[in-house]
Amino acid sequence: MRGGRSYAEGVTITDGSGLLGADEAGPRKAALRAELRARRDALDAGERAAAARAIEARVAASPSVKTAHVVHCYVGIGSEVATEALIRGLLERGQRVVCPRVSGQGELDHLEVSEIESLVAGPMGLREPDARWAEPADLAEVDVMLVPALAFDRRGIRLGYGGGYYDGAIAELRERGRATVIGLAYEAQVVDELPREAHDQPVDLIVTEARTIVCEAS
Repeated sequence: MRGGRSYAEGVTITDGSGLLGADEAGPRKAALRAELRARRDALDAGERAAAARAIEARVAASPSVKTAHVVHCYVGIGSEVATEALIRGLLERGQRVVCPRVSGQGELDHLEVSEIESLVAGPMGLREPDARWAEPADLAEVDVMLVPALAFDRRGIRLGYGGGYYDGAIAELRERGRATVIGLAYEAQVVDELPREAHDQPVDLIVTEARTIVCEAS
């Protein structure tokens, strides 16, 4: 691969020469998604749980989250970094919490939650706010958005699941205000470089169980 290099664990990484077209980035992203999902799923469940607790503590103590009035947070499923304890802690200290709800292909609604127990089952195994009762949130009021991924690179480039849900949400958030976007990940999910297309939205910070990375691309 021209200008490329291989990640230590066998993940193929793109060169740093700039944005890629869909024809070039698409196949690379598909291969990376399969490998990185398998890598995350293979992490020991106990180690994942301990790492998630460490990430929760690091996020809760971060200045951007401690001073936030409104925090937008995904609800972790499967082998993602768990967030339910984090959401509960934010609510207990009086902060407003907004969670996403799938409203269509590639589209999210953003609804305020008052207690973690109010979440209901959604598509793809998700847990979401109940649209019958939860109030829609104004993204202009969001101070921090916490997002999941299959991987991040050190520039803040995010490899999601391919639906474009969070690229759209982050772009909308940035159009309406200047919130801090934080990616939550295990150390094993941080790689040297990922493919980037024009629509890909980078994060500002990445928080793992071991460190907080200030990103360059955002």
